Amino acid sequence: MKLENGKYLGNNSRTFYKDGLIISKTTYQEKVFEGWHFHENNHLSFILEGGNREYRKNGDRAVIPGNIMLYHSGEWHRNNNTQHPSQNINLEIEDSFLTHYEASFPTGPYNELKTFQTHAPLTAIKIYHDCLVADQHSSLSIHQQLLSLLQTAQTPLQSEKQLFAGRAFNVVELLHDRWNENISLHDLSAVTQLHPVTVSRHFAAYFNCSLGEYMRKIRIGKALSLVRQTDDPLTDIAYQCGFFDQSHFTRTFREQTGFLPKDFRKL
Repeated sequence: MKLENGKYLGNNSRTFYKDGLIISKTTYQEKVFEGWHFHENNHLSFILEGGNREYRKNGDRAVIPGNIMLYHSGEWHRNNNTQHPSQNINLEIEDSFLTHYEASFPTGPYNELKTFQTHAPLTAIKIYHDCLVADQHSSLSIHQQLLSLLQTAQTPLQSEKQLFAGRAFNVVELLHDRWNENISLHDLSAVTQLHPVTVSRHFAAYFNCSLGEYMRKIRIGKALSLVRQTDDPLTDIAYQCGFFDQSHFTRTFREQTGFLPKDFRKL
């Protein structure tokens, strides 16, 4: 089965068209077609609620809230055991958008795109927030954020030898494995065998953000499912995710997603 522009097996509750982009929130309230299908366009799907088990030609995996899924145009897949309700935020990218900006969709293996996975969920939420705001700056903001995200996926392939000489994967593993600890430049120096000054100079150029910003993105990423899937007080979630207090957590959450945590919980 082929799904045309902006079409999904669930029901779209909101859909926005932005010059070659189709942004939608899709809800699954009951069982839908579970056979093999593909989409006309490349797209990203952020799992907001629920989840399922997904099958592709190279295997299967559990898809849970907080995951960001990449689908290439024409890529066959199928889903079953969908939890109801499930909700996804979908960012569909028409070829005209990629051609216009001379951009490309990520091509690397999913498990090697960990930096992309850190940025992508927060970008998807922020783009959806910009759609809801719908002011004169929304389209520009949405295009800029998506292009920046696509560049993030390509940067490791293009500049790994130049910047970290093959050590970037070790950096990413360390940051994600010890996300709730206070990581120092000396920790990064040890894992890369580079001088702390060298690590400091190249980190921002490689990851398009500072070390502190990268760690805040990881921690907010951990908080997304807790805010949506639990009734835990926001203060408790803030402490679980390594923030000093709820105020710091709320401010960072809004910076990274556009939403206040309480509003994201209601989305």
